[in-house]
Amino acid sequence: MKTLGVLIHGPEVIDEGEAEEAIGTLKESGFELEASLGGITGKTAVLDAGLRHVIDISKDNKPSEVVYEFVESDLDFILLLNHAKTEESGLMLGEGILRYFIDRGGTKESLSFVQIEYSNRIIIPWFLKHGDGDLYRQLTGIFSDFSERAPYKLESRCKKESNLVYREIKGVHPGEKIVVNGVVVGTSAHEHTVTLVAKEGKLVKILGGTLIEHNLEKLPLMDLKGALIKTGSLIRRTKPRRIRIEKVARKGKGKKKACFFYTVENLFPKMLESDIAVAVVIGDDTTSIAGDILKRFGIPMIGITDGDADGLIEGIRSGALAEYDKFLPPDSMILRLQPERDDVIGEKIKAEIFKGGYEIELEDDIEQQVAVLKHRILDLADGDIISVLSSSVPEDGKRILAENI
Repeated sequence: MKTLGVLIHGPEVIDEGEAEEAIGTLKESGFELEASLGGITGKTAVLDAGLRHVIDISKDNKPSEVVYEFVESDLDFILLLNHAKTEESGLMLGEGILRYFIDRGGTKESLSFVQIEYSNRIIIPWFLKHGDGDLYRQLTGIFSDFSERAPYKLESRCKKESNLVYREIKGVHPGEKIVVNGVVVGTSAHEHTVTLVAKEGKLVKILGGTLIEHNLEKLPLMDLKGALIKTGSLIRRTKPRRIRIEKVARKGKGKKKACFFYTVENLFPKMLESDIAVAVVIGDDTTSIAGDILKRFGIPMIGITDGDADGLIEGIRSGALAEYDKFLPPDSMILRLQPERDDVIGEKIKAEIFKGGYEIELEDDIEQQVAVLKHRILDLADGDIISVLSSSVPEDGKRILAENI
């Protein structure tokens, strides 16, 4: 029987047990599968569900890039498993993935693409290659309680006028965060649609929303048409049935490294490919999200925050330093600085410790080198520090917390 490429999107379809159920049902029906996660927000969900040997999370691929790799590997019948906020946002996801796939050179004739959308249990036959009709009918039989929906027409949501680029985002709810390439750039004000406006690679306006000006410093020059854009109140709307705290085997065999991050977009592949001894992360949301990931790998972190969290992760509401306690891996430290100083100190750390790069090798006694790194960062931030939250694992295994240092 034909091997299917299974694209998993987002944590919700994993946390609800739907991805595992669908994969199991398909295998029981005789299908061979290759399953891969698209995007980064579902990776901790895969770990928590114990599915990291079933669903590939080793790469930092966008969903459209997973589709492209499947097609390149002759896996030309692809199932998208998703659990969206609404039916419309689910359809917008499928449309967006296929538009990106086509924009990077893919053709609709090269694949069959069917979306299994769990938000309201619908099946969407976006593309069906000639001769794949019987296979599709098998799938509708397997997912017999799903109603069929006609796909949206693929059309560009981007337009260019003079020196401005406009990109329309649909399926947005009022008050949701707008995230571009991992950076929270604004909040939506209107139901249904907002439009991002860029000039010369820089975001300059959000029509139907409010721009968060100081966050734009974290966003490098970009092509708005190809940017990865998400909207929502939380990056993980569902709760896992369990959380696995374990050291995950990594490929890195070289020297131990300290690595620097402004966003978590490339955190997973860096962890899997490098032997990271400590991660230095800048920004309130980046600190909480990175901590939530790093604790599953047993990797300590040094987080630089200033109290302006956008609340993208469950548990961070007021932005108080104590809220970060549960995101602290062992032997970690979080600094709370004066308002609007995390990026400034982050630049100092990058320039003076990381020499303008994103990683440095650690020599000899790694524990001692990490301690030295912490002290150097404390020295650089001196004068801006309001308080410090730290964790260690002494012999009795209990966490030691220190605040208001």
